[in-house]
Amino acid sequence: YANLGNTGLKVSRLCLGTMGMGSTSWQKWVLGEEESVAIVKKALDLGINFFDTADSYSSGKSEEYLGLALKAHAKRDQVVIATKVFYPTGNGVNDSGLSRKHIMASVDTSLKNLGTDYIDLYQIHRWDYNTPIMETLTTLDDLVRSGKVRYIGASSMYAWQFSKGI
Repeated sequence: YANLGNTGLKVSRLCLGTMGMGSTSWQKWVLGEEESVAIVKKALDLGINFFDTADSYSSGKSEEYLGLALKAHAKRDQVVIATKVFYPTGNGVNDSGLSRKHIMASVDTSLKNLGTDYIDLYQIHRWDYNTPIMETLTTLDDLVRSGKVRYIGASSMYAWQFSKGI
């Protein structure tokens, strides 16, 4: 196990990504519930405690199947769940991006999908050119302070974007 970044959070050196778990109506190559749960169980058996998903993967089914698998085969305090926000989760004008409105709605949906009362690592999935970074960061800080999120992060951005956000 290793520390996640410069935090004290211990994670397995491998993280199981769950983009390929969910509903074939989203993508043809996605695995269904039974296969997804079996893969998560095998990962747990091998010592993996770090799992990554996103609210947009399979329209939330990826989070749901991960939550079901972890509930059946793990103790919540022994696993680290990471999920992400940015991509569309519906057809509404505010159903994507990193606005306060979308982040607040998405975190609640992710918590419900995952069947948990907190997310260990909540990440912004992409840079949002349409939302001021301070709006996004303030919202993420509020989620940490509320207890819904333990740590925040970011993925899939240019280095200059990361540095602008710090």
